[in-house]
Amino acid sequence: AVVSTQSTGEHDNLTVKTCDVLDRSALLPHVTDSDVILSALGFPLAWYNPVSEFKVVAENLSECMRETGKRRVIFMHSWYTKPGSAQYNPSWFVRNIFLKLVIGQTLTGMWESEEYLKTQGHLDFTCILPPQLVNEPVSDMTFTTNDTDYHVPDCSRVISRADCARYMLDIIDNETSYGKIRCIAVNRPPG
Repeated sequence: AVVSTQSTGEHDNLTVKTCDVLDRSALLPHVTDSDVILSALGFPLAWYNPVSEFKVVAENLSECMRETGKRRVIFMHSWYTKPGSAQYNPSWFVRNIFLKLVIGQTLTGMWESEEYLKTQGHLDFTCILPPQLVNEPVSDMTFTTNDTDYHVPDCSRVISRADCARYMLDIIDNETSYGKIRCIAVNRPPG
């Protein structure tokens, strides 16, 4: 794993390296040594302009992957990245305050990254868009996906980070996920 700040988490099957992901030259050796790139980066909130770091990372990874001949990359963003898609959230507060005012510029930055990735023909990319993330253990719940809307109707509006990681790992070799902006959810009672 390449992280922008040192992680305290450890796992026997994981090597953690610190790198400035906004610096293409610093990222290149890590891409060179990888078969697949999984990105679950987050950046500080912005109030007035889109969070540009999402697109910068996509551009850096795209150029590094073009240079090294690597193709497979999976990004984790969020439901409602497409402008106007928040209208599907049933909660007035979430729709009009949280999604627009609090994380609106983050969602816009993610959207700009997704639009950029669509132009990169040399990548086998997938952007997974989960709902609200929670810290729960990995589950065996089945996933429901949606490749056309920017949410998954009639499913839970929360998902564990561990289940997002499970989904990302599950689709590494799934060619039907290539080039997709895919919303995911787990099948549990909506909440």
